[in-house]
Amino acid sequence: MENYIFCCDWGTSIFRLQLVDNRSGDVLKQISSGDGVSTVYREWTSSSKTISLKEFYLKVLHAHLTTLLLDLQLYSEVNQVLISGMASSSIGLEELPYADVPFSLDGQTAVIKNIPKTVDFPFDIFLISGVRVIDDVMRGEETQILGLATSNNFIDSNTDVICILPGTHSKHIVIKHSQVVDFKTYLTGELFQLLSTQSVLKGSVEHQSRSEEMSESSLKAFYRGIDDSAPHLTMLNKLFSVRTNDLFGVMSKHDNYFYLSGLLIGNEIRSLQVDGIATIVLCCGNKLFELYKLAIEKIHAGFPIKLISPEVMDKAAFIGQRRIFESYQLKNKV
Repeated sequence: MENYIFCCDWGTSIFRLQLVDNRSGDVLKQISSGDGVSTVYREWTSSSKTISLKEFYLKVLHAHLTTLLLDLQLYSEVNQVLISGMASSSIGLEELPYADVPFSLDGQTAVIKNIPKTVDFPFDIFLISGVRVIDDVMRGEETQILGLATSNNFIDSNTDVICILPGTHSKHIVIKHSQVVDFKTYLTGELFQLLSTQSVLKGSVEHQSRSEEMSESSLKAFYRGIDDSAPHLTMLNKLFSVRTNDLFGVMSKHDNYFYLSGLLIGNEIRSLQVDGIATIVLCCGNKLFELYKLAIEKIHAGFPIKLISPEVMDKAAFIGQRRIFESYQLKNKV
């Protein structure tokens, strides 16, 4: 095993890269940027395309690797890059087939491909693909889940759980007998963004800073949104209430933001299938953490919840990558 390794979580909107000491597991240096897969792909399609999409990705990646190694006397000692997330998608570095469920939390069933180093790109890439079920897909979240199962038993392999990963495309991932056996994707975050910035509702909400605390009136608005997401009410109709709340002075634009959040998050959490599940594991790395926690406690009152902090989630993808790579090395004698 190399003493040092790069671990890259290349998502749709965010690029994250860490230099890791393989002996201790410590992160020596890290960077994050907006060079997500959607951004890089868009830049390539709008360029003159004098180089291939793959070469364009490698150029972006090489620039970040060089930046991370700046001021560190390790350039000749780091030879491998692990990459997970959307980089293995059809608009990414190289498209790979998905792994199927059941997906083992020991990393042995992951799909991984070696892209050998070249003169222009002097690092071996190990690209990790995502997972599919018959009607859904994910790339990256399964690596985070594997990382949680690997480190400090954040996910107990002897307990059947459902993990919720809020975000632009929220995921509900079912784990039984140390395997991912099913999952569902919800466009909750993306729909909120579209409705609040591009629809008729955009003038009725006031976006909040991530650091701002919820006021008592905002909390009440959020809970009212959850109540109005009840199955006997029509979501398409209740969404228009965001507009009338503002028109009739029922809520301020500030509180209306949380009402809309409550409607959408409430609708998602009401669909949560907890039959046969011992614990809900809420995994979140941003402000959504508190909103989802409140929604789960209200809709599934009394059901056991395990909270995974943003700090733990920040490390989970890279721990999962290293676990998958270790399994790959054992199978291929790398």
